[in-house]
Amino acid sequence: MLGWILLAIGIVAVGFTVYQYIAQRLLQVVSMTVDPVRAKQFAGKLPRTVVVFSDLHNHLFGKDNEKLVAAIEAQKPDVILIPGDLLVGRREHFEVASRLLQRLAALGKPIYISLGNHESGTREYYPELYEEFLKDTVHDNIHILDNQCEYLSDKVAICGLTLPMEVYGKRGRRFAVTVEDMASIVPAPKEDDFRILMAHTPYYFDTYADYGADLVLSGHIHGGIVRLPLLGGLISPQLELFPEYDAGMYKKKDTIMIVTRGLGTHFPPIRIANRPELIVLHFPQKDAEE
Repeated sequence: MLGWILLAIGIVAVGFTVYQYIAQRLLQVVSMTVDPVRAKQFAGKLPRTVVVFSDLHNHLFGKDNEKLVAAIEAQKPDVILIPGDLLVGRREHFEVASRLLQRLAALGKPIYISLGNHESGTREYYPELYEEFLKDTVHDNIHILDNQCEYLSDKVAICGLTLPMEVYGKRGRRFAVTVEDMASIVPAPKEDDFRILMAHTPYYFDTYADYGADLVLSGHIHGGIVRLPLLGGLISPQLELFPEYDAGMYKKKDTIMIVTRGLGTHFPPIRIANRPELIVLHFPQKDAEE
């Protein structure tokens, strides 16, 4: 009897391992049309197609990420936005992330990256490795926004928010982040600019909205790791059950937030009913005279 039980456990374990291997490589492309309240004011200035992904965590989709690069190229993006966690924040080489960025930069489109907790942790604990990563990603098309803003076009600003590592504490421990904190951390674009904010954690959506962001792009939650029908994501990387912002589109006041399920895994290193996600955003295009 014990032998049959052990055999059954072994079969389940092997089946789960195979499932994880396959499921973590089944890239899903999700298209969304976003129409922020102030989008009509910026007709002709907003990009037509934006590719968004986060939480790569040094993951591979085919040799040298060729499947991921091909999927992104197929979307014909005007810009690629990455709200954090390309890396895994421990002492290891970051060749997967740096080679991916170089291959994407060769597509000829601008790439904007904000820092997640893994980039911030690497910079804090392994500064020499982080400097190596920065050197490996030098390219005219690659822009790392570490509490900085740049302009995609006239009146359309893209900002990258780097929050302190304390906000990523385990077991739901959160620190308050206020609008005043935001103003002191990342410079605010002009009031009449369209403001895209890349903020790795979606926890502070209220603050991002009060800050005046028109569109927020986040990740970090990994889609809730295990996705349940009707209930959504089960648990966050900070071990919170049923996180409020797990994946998809949210709206608060005049601000839209897109939370991507991400591409890779970290802790726990599983994805169940939760395929890796590449998001493609489309802004409604209207004639400037309208």
